[in-house]
Order: sequence, then C-alpha cells, then structure tokens
Amino acid sequence: MADLMMDLVIYIGIGFMTFVIGLILGYLILTEYYKKRFMVIAQQCADADSTVPIVDELARET
Repeated sequence: MADLMMDLVIYIGIGFMTFVIGLILGYLILTEYYKKRFMVIAQQCADADSTVPIVDELARET
C-alpha cells in the first residue's frame, strides 16, 4: 500500500511540474511573439506617421 501511495505522489508531482513548465514556456513564447509583433506595428506607425496601423492590428486581434 505504501508503494502505491508513493507512486501516486510521484506521478502527481511529475504532472504538476510538467504543467508549471508548460505555463512558463507558453508565457515566454507568447511574450516574445507579441513583443516582436508590437515592434513591427510600431515601425509601421512611425513610417506612416499615423496610428492607423495599430488600430488595424487591434481590429485584427479582436
């Protein structure tokens, strides 16, 4: 019985660790993606000397 409980605790621990690692990696990947996307939109706004590109991007994202 003790072996079964220890196995269960180990499996739950592994599941929790993979969940946390997935959350962290997802956060980092999405942050990097939107940071790059924002720089592209900011450059378009500077080139156009207008805020129209950012309004278009907001409309596309919603």
